[in-house]
Amino acid sequence: MRTVIAIQARLASTRLPRKILSDICGKPMLSQIVRRCRAVPNADAVAIACPEKDSEVIFRATGMFPITGPEDDCLSRLLNVADELEADKLVRVTGDCPLIPPDLIRAAIETATKDKALPLVQNWRPRTFPDGFDFEVWDVPLLRKLSMRLTSEKDREYFSLWALNNKLDNHSMRNQGTDFSRMRFTVDYLEDLEVVRAIYEEMGDEVWGANLVVQWGMTHPEIMKKNAKHVKDFGETVG
Repeated sequence: MRTVIAIQARLASTRLPRKILSDICGKPMLSQIVRRCRAVPNADAVAIACPEKDSEVIFRATGMFPITGPEDDCLSRLLNVADELEADKLVRVTGDCPLIPPDLIRAAIETATKDKALPLVQNWRPRTFPDGFDFEVWDVPLLRKLSMRLTSEKDREYFSLWALNNKLDNHSMRNQGTDFSRMRFTVDYLEDLEVVRAIYEEMGDEVWGANLVVQWGMTHPEIMKKNAKHVKDFGETVG
């Protein structure tokens, strides 16, 4: 069973232009995401999935040759990663999650590989982890079936949301005990970037898992207030 992490990234962000190249602790945000994904012990490879037109800039920034595909067809882009790296399971991580937790991904891969009949493991529906910890572990044959089924540009870009809205069989990882869904560690705005930079200043070259990141947020409410206005009220149908 070969498991590959695919980081879905592009330069055409609107709210915070070219945010994946934003400096965080001396490295582009995308490089920090790669570093955290490489800390997942049971992943066989990590790849960046980006539009063809962004590939040269991303290579110069990260030193990684990305695997390319259509800009608005995220499903095709990820299947290109699966094909090139011969993946059986594909972990989808997005380029706006610089605090993606390796320990949660490791646990999700373990769950997905123990039960071979389980086509999808995800941790954001319903949301109990912070916004910015999001990922999915897909069975690649399921992605191929979705690719044949989904024809609209919107559905192919937001295929994960389509799958969960249409109640495809999946296992939902949930935080035990406390609901941390109102903590925000994703990056869409400058205020988000300020929060993440503050965490990285203390974390340095360490790779904190989910608990340490959450504990930092709980003990630094003055920093977490910076992006509080962007916190979403997540419900069952929100991706």
